[in-house]
Amino acid sequence: MVSALPLLLDPQSFPVAELSALVLDQEVRAVAGVHCPADIRPSPGLRALALLACVPAGLIAERRTAAWLHGALTRLDSPLQLCVRSAHRVNVTPSPERRVRQVVLAEREIVDHGGVLATDAVRTAVDLLRWEPRFGAEQASCVATLLLSVSATPGDARAGLRRNPHLPHKQRALRRLERLPGFGEPLGGAQPPVTR
Repeated sequence: MVSALPLLLDPQSFPVAELSALVLDQEVRAVAGVHCPADIRPSPGLRALALLACVPAGLIAERRTAAWLHGALTRLDSPLQLCVRSAHRVNVTPSPERRVRQVVLAEREIVDHGGVLATDAVRTAVDLLRWEPRFGAEQASCVATLLLSVSATPGDARAGLRRNPHLPHKQRALRRLERLPGFGEPLGGAQPPVTR
């Protein structure tokens, strides 16, 4: 028998009491504020489906939101980190649920996951290296996971940084990149967190 239930369940599509019971019975698990069957493997496509209603057309998931979408973070942070390409104009209603900034992005740095645009894994890694206020083991592991997911190296990230001569926080990113664990040394090694 084919199930008539949607892949993602929320309080608008399913009674709250029944949804709560499914969570308690571990039949469903949370994905970005909605729920999916527990036996569905997380993927960028599933995460994108969960984000689809939250990301207005023309906006691109970036930094920690893109890292979650790519599977490098287990938790989706709020507010969402979104951007719009500097050459595009998008009318977006202000919302405490999302932060939107304008950035310069090449077409090759954008991927489409089921209708949700995101910065690609290397650009996401570069942006995290540049913009994260603290850069400890969690952030380093996230960047390493992003690079490894597309068989990239710190050299690829370095090249991405050097392609754009006027990037803010480029020197900080290059210093963090030099100390990135996971490429020849164990993740979460004895290194102190990189904070600058």
